[in-house]
Amino acid sequence: MIETALIAAPDRADNAVFGRPLLERLMINCERAGIKRFVVAAPRDNYSAVARAMGRFKNSDTVSMVESFGEILNPRNARELGIDPSLPCVSFSGNLVFAKSQLKRVLDAHDSNPQSVHRAVSTDHDCGGEIATGPIGEILKRGGISNNVAGPAASLLPFALNGRPEDREEAELRLAKSIREESAHKDAPMARWVDRKISWRISYWLATNTRATPNMVTVANTMFGLATAWMFSVPNYWMRLFAAIFFLISITIDGVDGELARLKMVESDFGGKLDVLTDNIVHAAVFVGLLVGCYRVEHSRAYLYLIPLLLGGFAMCAVATWRAFKIKGDQAAVWLDKVDRWSGRDFAYLLVVLALINRLEYFAWGTAFGTYVFAFILIWITGRTASSMKTESL
Repeated sequence: MIETALIAAPDRADNAVFGRPLLERLMINCERAGIKRFVVAAPRDNYSAVARAMGRFKNSDTVSMVESFGEILNPRNARELGIDPSLPCVSFSGNLVFAKSQLKRVLDAHDSNPQSVHRAVSTDHDCGGEIATGPIGEILKRGGISNNVAGPAASLLPFALNGRPEDREEAELRLAKSIREESAHKDAPMARWVDRKISWRISYWLATNTRATPNMVTVANTMFGLATAWMFSVPNYWMRLFAAIFFLISITIDGVDGELARLKMVESDFGGKLDVLTDNIVHAAVFVGLLVGCYRVEHSRAYLYLIPLLLGGFAMCAVATWRAFKIKGDQAAVWLDKVDRWSGRDFAYLLVVLALINRLEYFAWGTAFGTYVFAFILIWITGRTASSMKTESL
């Protein structure tokens, strides 16, 4: 595993991309990829400016600054820096702007052949940035780390700032587009084909034109979702049709808070838990509102009896999902991605169709009993998956 990053300090290290300095963004992406040690090369008279551009890494003991990477090839200097030139590293040059998913592709290429040097250049007009992986000594001996990169791109990196006024806007736009790729493997089909194509544009606009935080988006969308729950309870065809449409819009906006957090690099456990909690509150409110609306339309008390039945099904689904996410092991990530897809909210599209033909009662009955079916199936598959993973580990 690569644990060291060599960074040729970008000459635009302090340029803000979605409100965060270019160099700090680079180092955060590295940290999230498992990098534990940074060596930053810069002229000594630029040390203070480069340190400021590191943001929260400024005073970290994981960062060393050198005037030249050539110092690492000197055994004495290498020992003082605590670096073994035979170990692998990832190196960066140029004013690179990239997403976590792009860095992962470069690191995956290294894992397939760790003894070789892999180089990838940026896709801007000047090919002004490079990421390389391989043994530290080999990278430095084979031309070192240079800002003058030439050759074909081995991997697609979004951009490098080259001094044009429009560079930052282009870099941010490419980052926003790349965000939807990071969760595509978890998305249900309609979310992947439709919702993400809309949500990333909203996220991009909010990130570039407002000071909105991800948690603000979560709370605002929760209020919007609760309003649709009330609309579902009104015994009026048009009100319930618009409720279904607005709920679908709410589902699309629900992806914005996570995308905005990734663009601004402000993801947090609290934000993730808040998102999950508010999603469940809105779901419960919408389905209860829908059942109340069916009761008020048909005047059948059966729909009132369905409310506790439905809430019990939601509770079982929550337990089943929690149990599924407790699975650990080498293939756990693949399994959890499947759980995310199965528990997606593509049902919102069906809800619009049923509201359009004025048959929301079909959804009410199907949901009341379908939640139990889903919970039991998920519990059963989770048990089989856990047993299979234990067997493979023996």
